[in-house]
Amino acid sequence: MATNEQVNSQLMDEAIHAYLDWLEESAEVWDASERWECAESGDASFAFSAYRAALDREEHASRIYAARVAEITVAGGEQEPVASIRRLLPW
Repeated sequence: MATNEQVNSQLMDEAIHAYLDWLEESAEVWDASERWECAESGDASFAFSAYRAALDREEHASRIYAARVAEITVAGGEQEPVASIRRLLPW
């Protein structure tokens, strides 16, 4: 059986990985936005679609990060998950 310290360490690792994933997806949003802004008129529709897809991936990554932070809060015994965070989570 895992100790509290091991569980907390695992939760922190998962939160850090989720944060880094979110940062990467955020950078992709900026890159896609720049590509859309600089796109030729014939490519603008495709570039906009790529931008929207990047936004969707970034939103998903942010929700996973929020869930990991909520798990840490609950595991620490500090409080119940915040209702507003629960609404963000699809599961």
